[in-house]
Amino acid sequence: MSTFPLTWSDKTFGPDGPWQAVSVGIGTPAQTVALYPGGRWSSTILLSTICDNQTSWSSLTTCYADDAGVFNRNKSGSAGRDAADSEGWKTWSDASSLSGWAGQSVFYDTFDIGLGTKVPNVSLTGLSDAYQEYPNGRNYPMEVGILSMGAPSLTHIWGYTMVFIGSYLYKAASRRTPSYSYGIHIGSAKLGIPGSAWLGGYDRNRIMGETSAQPFAPFTTNPGGNLVIGLQDIGLGVATGGSPWSYSQKSGLLSGSNSSLTAPVTVELDFARPYLYLPPSTCQNIASTLPVTFNPDLGLYFWNTDDDSYRKIVSSPAYLSFLFQKDSTNNKKFTIKVPFALLNLTLESPLVSEETPYFPCYPSDNIYALGRAFLQAAFVAEDFGTGDGYGTWFLAQAPGPGLVDVSDQATIEASSSSIPTTGNSWEVSWDSHWTALPSSTNTSKTGNAGNTTANSDKNISGSSELSQGATIVSLGAKFEGICPWKVCATYTGKMQL
Repeated sequence: MSTFPLTWSDKTFGPDGPWQAVSVGIGTPAQTVALYPGGRWSSTILLSTICDNQTSWSSLTTCYADDAGVFNRNKSGSAGRDAADSEGWKTWSDASSLSGWAGQSVFYDTFDIGLGTKVPNVSLTGLSDAYQEYPNGRNYPMEVGILSMGAPSLTHIWGYTMVFIGSYLYKAASRRTPSYSYGIHIGSAKLGIPGSAWLGGYDRNRIMGETSAQPFAPFTTNPGGNLVIGLQDIGLGVATGGSPWSYSQKSGLLSGSNSSLTAPVTVELDFARPYLYLPPSTCQNIASTLPVTFNPDLGLYFWNTDDDSYRKIVSSPAYLSFLFQKDSTNNKKFTIKVPFALLNLTLESPLVSEETPYFPCYPSDNIYALGRAFLQAAFVAEDFGTGDGYGTWFLAQAPGPGLVDVSDQATIEASSSSIPTTGNSWEVSWDSHWTALPSSTNTSKTGNAGNTTANSDKNISGSSELSQGATIVSLGAKFEGICPWKVCATYTGKMQL
């Protein structure tokens, strides 16, 4: 038995990244498609018809999905028929002011995942059309699908029996993995941190220090396997040197100005969503400390690149810290630090007319999730156990551009309850990238987010000013922030153990 590495695409994807994706072959003969890893249940792929159908709701002349690759079902000799009652239009809501539609069907086909390994009868949700509507009322197309890493079940039964790549490698493949599990760090395309994705194991060099183990959402939920955890607080900090603020640390940003928000707040880590989906007051609290302007058309914050503090924040050892409950207990906590260098992301066409740096906090009233913006700095592993509906997932600090050149392969044993800590230094992994600011005698040690109203009102006042002179275009946008497998919420009652 051995762990199995997934192959990463040599392309990067947007329009709100850049993001990295893995490359797989689908169908017979295989059609190469790039997918974001980290989904559960059916893998979500974009069918070739998505390019034709976008003309019905968009004036776009470019099919952005072509860059990652679309799948022509008619050219595959191994594609299964549609599962009963799976075809049709589905709607969803990703967060307040974000909603969308997708034309979908569920079927199976063969996956070529490299190293001479093909997996037959893999569960797929094919999208013939899909878009997401942003607050400005414009429709934005989906560009990249999602690769499922498994589910809290060994099979997916919907009229016929389908499998998941992870369960097949664990139970049936000639090259079997030691467990029904995976380990992922998506890295950063912008900063040259390569992605890491393993089935049945992980790379030890992607873990900086301690790990936290907690149960995933069980099979009895819909759809099950979700990476949920209690978020206790959000803060600011500086790893070394001087601070771009008048203090070196600040806490209380999660609920500081919102007396009705009580920590811990349950959040989901989701590879299919791009942003930080947090309460509006939390986004305002964070934004009040940054040179950003809120853009109501997209519901995102744009960096004010002409502000002197912008460069200091994104190039220095300054970070946004997330304090979580550790090991699902109330009396233990641990922190994931996300350098602002990773939160200096880029919007591009068709969202805006020219490339625009943005800060990825998206105000959400009803769904709290940490997407790829956060996951650039986090290592995640999940063990589905025996596929009986229950299991454990693991969270740890991931490295910066250093310490990732050589992989240190490790296995996840079946039904693991823990992943060992490492002695790797997070600060050392970033030393070669960031530039420490000179220390200042005017910097206090700590700050408090008890009252951030003045600055936050400025940032969410409705200003539509865009940094670098960019303008919102009327050409639709993208759907990538939606968790595509949630389109298939009709799985309830269809999945059987």
